[in-house]
Amino acid sequence: MPRGGAYSDAERIRYWWAEERRLLLAALASVEPQRRDEPLGEDGWSAREIAAHRLFWEAQEREALEQYLNGREPQLLRFPVKRIDAANAAAVESLRNREFEALVRALARLRARSEALAAQVPDADLEQPKNAARILLGVALEHDREHRRELERDR
Repeated sequence: MPRGGAYSDAERIRYWWAEERRLLLAALASVEPQRRDEPLGEDGWSAREIAAHRLFWEAQEREALEQYLNGREPQLLRFPVKRIDAANAAAVESLRNREFEALVRALARLRARSEALAAQVPDADLEQPKNAARILLGVALEHDREHRRELERDR
């Protein structure tokens, strides 16, 4: 435990980013095969569609971390909000016919690469509230949390 019992922002962000990633993968893995294509809730996506959706965005997040570590502005932070729904629909449509297990494996592999990049972000950067890496990791953990909760509510 850190001196004084308090965790730094960098420690909290890294912990919750990794934990929400782990929990989402576990929630996806726990979906029974016969329920993987059932919508979650009224007008919700299925577990397969959530896996496809997060695979698409994980690739964007990994690229943004690479840009950050190379001293460039992460383009993901400039993604037009008005295009999010169309991007989500296109991502889900393009990947929805892939085998569920293959989607989850691809997501886990891509996440391992993202984790290696995130480990290179200096703690001092994550301590700055408006830092691009801090924003990227924070948005990603909230995104995973949102979809994990959807999956857990449907059990």
